Amino acid sequence: MTREPKAWFSARTFYRWPTWENQPYEERVVLFRAWSLDEAVELAERESATYAGENGLDVLDLVQAYRISDDGDEEVGAGTEVFSQLHALDLPAHEFLDRYDSGPAHTQTGE
Repeated sequence: MTREPKAWFSARTFYRWPTWENQPYEERVVLFRAWSLDEAVELAERESATYAGENGLDVLDLVQAYRISDDGDEEVGAGTEVFSQLHALDLPAHEFLDRYDSGPAHTQTGE
């Protein structure tokens, strides 16, 4: 019998779409169950390579992982914080947001 990994983690990965107009960047946040942060990063790197290969993307060399829970039985659902990052920047709020609102976004909605 295999033991289930203990904790939930999210991993943020980054890509470039070389065949789309303007070659946009994409960032994704995906959930994993793992025993450690290092294992979560390894799982994210493998999943990222598969995703990029299936979509013809360039993988950018950055994975940011975030521990969501300590207990694998803890419910992950609506309202669960899946990623958080603090930015120690001495900028007014509008300049900080301008860094992240980098122009028109390519969005996709699910059915």
